[in-house]
Amino acid sequence: MPEYLSGLTVSARVFVLNKRFMPDRSIGIFDCGEDFYLANHPSQWISDYSEFIEAQLGTLSPKPKNIVMVGVSEGGLVATKIAARTPAITHLAVISYGGYSVRQMYKILEQKGRSQVDVDDLWKEVPSDPRSIEKEWNGSTYRWWSDMMDIDPLSDFLKLNIPIIVGAGEKDQSMPVESALFLAAKFKEAGKDNLILKVYPESDHRLNGNGVSHRDEFFAELSRLLQLPHSTALRQTVSAAPTP
Repeated sequence: MPEYLSGLTVSARVFVLNKRFMPDRSIGIFDCGEDFYLANHPSQWISDYSEFIEAQLGTLSPKPKNIVMVGVSEGGLVATKIAARTPAITHLAVISYGGYSVRQMYKILEQKGRSQVDVDDLWKEVPSDPRSIEKEWNGSTYRWWSDMMDIDPLSDFLKLNIPIIVGAGEKDQSMPVESALFLAAKFKEAGKDNLILKVYPESDHRLNGNGVSHRDEFFAELSRLLQLPHSTALRQTVSAAPTP
């Protein structure tokens, strides 16, 4: 974790919580066991992280000036929902997460020839056994797919009036950059100017591209945002790279 956040240039105390039943240093994809897969769904994540964050906030004295929720990939869902319901959160930072549902993202990836699954088969198969943790598709259980496919993240984002920074890889093959561009467009359409979008050229789901990791750039930008007065941060202009 220290290496992951090496671009952060401000003094910070970082709290990290693993999903339930996840072995230490596991990324939660392979060989985590039945208990993990039973608990690996959005309602459990949100419940656990909400409880954890409230407990940590209760121990902090004095209260920090800034409290930042950070979410990466599917963690962006959790971070956004908790930020929307927790008044103490002052900033939201998400990587590889945008305004489209999973179903919409895979449709875009299929149109671009980047989908790693047969989308039509996926939508047919998963509803046949939506609670199954034994059946998998592309490394995730049918339950994960059925719970995640149609969650609409946009409404949670638009509820927020705190500074938000989103990092997206231009060549991401899991979350197409169009999802992040759509999010930025919807903020502009709503007359909201509290979102900064950073699109990193030639970069993937981890913000890596051409042998370079852009995560340091992302966290350096977050650091800059944290040093601005709150009112100034809210006036940041939405910025985005053109659609590839």
